Amino acid sequence: MKNPYKADILRSLTWFCSGVLILSLTMCSGCRKEEEVAEQPEVLSETVLTPVETPPAEVEVGTSSAEIQQAIPPQAADTTLTTPQPTQPMVESFTAEELYRKGLEYFDQGRLEEAVEAFNKATDKDDSMIDAYKKKAATYQKLGLTNEAMAAYKKLIELDPNDSETFFTLGTMYLKRGMSPEALLMFEKYAAGNPPNAVVYYNLGCLYGEKKLYNKSIAAYQQALKIDPRYENAYYNLGVAYLDTGRYDEAIEVFQKALTRNPGNHEARYNLAVAYAKKGLYQDAVAACEKLLESDPGNAHAHFLLGDTYNKLGKTKEAKAEYDLYKKLLFAK
Repeated sequence: MKNPYKADILRSLTWFCSGVLILSLTMCSGCRKEEEVAEQPEVLSETVLTPVETPPAEVEVGTSSAEIQQAIPPQAADTTLTTPQPTQPMVESFTAEELYRKGLEYFDQGRLEEAVEAFNKATDKDDSMIDAYKKKAATYQKLGLTNEAMAAYKKLIELDPNDSETFFTLGTMYLKRGMSPEALLMFEKYAAGNPPNAVVYYNLGCLYGEKKLYNKSIAAYQQALKIDPRYENAYYNLGVAYLDTGRYDEAIEVFQKALTRNPGNHEARYNLAVAYAKKGLYQDAVAACEKLLESDPGNAHAHFLLGDTYNKLGKTKEAKAEYDLYKKLLFAK
């Protein structure tokens, strides 16, 4: 039971944070642990021209009502039938930039549906408007409309193939949805053109490990630790990768470092015992198992490993007792 940790859920970058960071849980190999891969609209009014009213003709003071009536000649009755004219549709006069600004207002007010509508109208008028696509994607994401958000982010990459922020954010979304190949591509593109980011390299390590590309996985975890030497999960997963490739001495060293930073890391202590046993250091394996069981007596896997190690040391009675405890704990679940 190696239980490597899963990939981190990455948070959105600066432009996204201004309006919305995501964060949470990702996918990687089935055994990796997780850590840490816009309001009610104000309807856009249309301009309506009001007909100018013609003021009535001035009448001299003292003129009687009869004289007034005579001053205005009667109109001959028009008996001609007129055909009603169809109402012409009004055309919005807003520019793409104005629609974008209106969308920002809605977004800031928390009127997310109206913000999306305004951003959509802006991109309909100007299909190359990067800022509108960014805010539209962020708004969709905040509304929980993941498919629409991902479509907007993909359009951003078409418009700007070097947009590292979008690689970062879209990679995180792919990771959350278990779309590992797509996430891997986004994080690789991000890593290729940006300053080193420990979480990106950690997630690359997880994704490479899922594909059993262990050398790439190890290199990615090492890079993550070079950037952030306190990255506990990177230590742990690096140790698991060393175990998977039979590099037991390196696995032991890495698990010891992980335990120095966090003595309560039960997974790291268990895998340290595994590495000792694989190396043939059975007494060290026994000591690691016993230390683990002091704080986690219900750890069935630790009892099994301890029993197996006792058996290799010829301690059959002790081995049987541990195997019995293992079966009892296992069936109790």
